[in-house]
Amino acid sequence: MEICSSIFARFGLEPLPVYREPVESPVSNPELAKDYPLILIATGKFMPFYHSELRQIQSAIQEQPYPITDIHPKTAQELGISDDAWIWIETVRGKIKQKAHLTDEVHPAMLRVQHGWWFPDKPSAEPSLHGIWESSSNVLCPVGAEYCNPEVGGWPHTALLCKAYKAE
Repeated sequence: MEICSSIFARFGLEPLPVYREPVESPVSNPELAKDYPLILIATGKFMPFYHSELRQIQSAIQEQPYPITDIHPKTAQELGISDDAWIWIETVRGKIKQKAHLTDEVHPAMLRVQHGWWFPDKPSAEPSLHGIWESSSNVLCPVGAEYCNPEVGGWPHTALLCKAYKAE
């Protein structure tokens, strides 16, 4: 085990673990947080699917037919959202539609959306591409260089500012 990374140091990166406030958070971007007051967790994994795989299997679809967003009951009440209602989840990059699941497993300031959604029954041709733009959390996530983690090169799928509201 290497606590101080000699390879990172060689490339001029932080050799020790360091905390960086996310580019998009209530602390680093309080103006944006006024319009997008919730914190998004866009990595919700769930059975029977594996990431974006197995969506075409009928038994899996029957077990989990809709994309789900976990939302704290207190937050849902404040937003007028009921359990199992369709909601919009929105960031500055776009919005997706999922069903609300009220649970105290998430903090009241957070939403946990399921990722990897597409719909095998929707058209495969553009612009639909099996409905990937409708409920996939990737629509909400950034790809700009300023968001990229310098050490490992990944973009964030958590700690993004968002808002939720009932789908009409």
